Amino acid sequence: MPVLNVHGATVSYGGRAVVRGVDLAVAPGEAVALMGANGSGKSTLIKAVAGLVPLAGGTIELFGTAQKRFRDWKRVGYVPQRTGAASGVPSTAAEVVSQGRLAHRLLGMPSRRADRDAVARSLDEVGLADHAHCSVDTLSGGQQQRVLIARALATDPELLIMDEPTVGVDAETQAALAAVVADRIDAGCAVLLVTHELGPLTDRLDRAVVLADGRVVHDGEPPRPVGEHADPGHQHSHPHSNGQTAEDFWGGK
Repeated sequence: MPVLNVHGATVSYGGRAVVRGVDLAVAPGEAVALMGANGSGKSTLIKAVAGLVPLAGGTIELFGTAQKRFRDWKRVGYVPQRTGAASGVPSTAAEVVSQGRLAHRLLGMPSRRADRDAVARSLDEVGLADHAHCSVDTLSGGQQQRVLIARALATDPELLIMDEPTVGVDAETQAALAAVVADRIDAGCAVLLVTHELGPLTDRLDRAVVLADGRVVHDGEPPRPVGEHADPGHQHSHPHSNGQTAEDFWGGK
């Protein structure tokens, strides 16, 4: 059974369809990159999966349950695009990461030892163990992004969803992210990653799903680095891309 099954998903803003009839399935332990040009609908689709924007049509299932009835959100970790980890509220890194444990305890109940251990473990996993009590607004952009990743990890997810986690961050954070994702894949966690560039994650991904104008135009082998099979510079057709050129594949047309 897929951990995520999207069928015919359509999302509209102001009467304009941004995601158009998308089908997407992610199996347990599978790592999938969601790619495409700016405005192709990647982030909107991810937000729909996370329940942040409504569907205008189609269905989404999480772990075999219709999203509308799904309540076991501790099985899903979500890393949004970085807009400021503290959201304007003075918070320490540990306080932000602890939000990832809210689904593990009853409303209003204090944190338990297991919650505190998960927070410490997640901060250590992203290399911020020494910054647990630092105010988030004093951290660099890359460190703030790692805090958001740690918050998602703290829930011990079976499906980890990340929306362009490497945009605008330093090489150290990109390397830390690659290591974290690799470790989670090895542990059997499914990963759905929105990204423009695969970088060090290329060899750890099972599939790439490419959107253009809100529709899936490729679902299969991830693109390879320059000089390899799916170099975006190649201008020939591939059997698995339905005759599209690489320019079509990357949203250039």
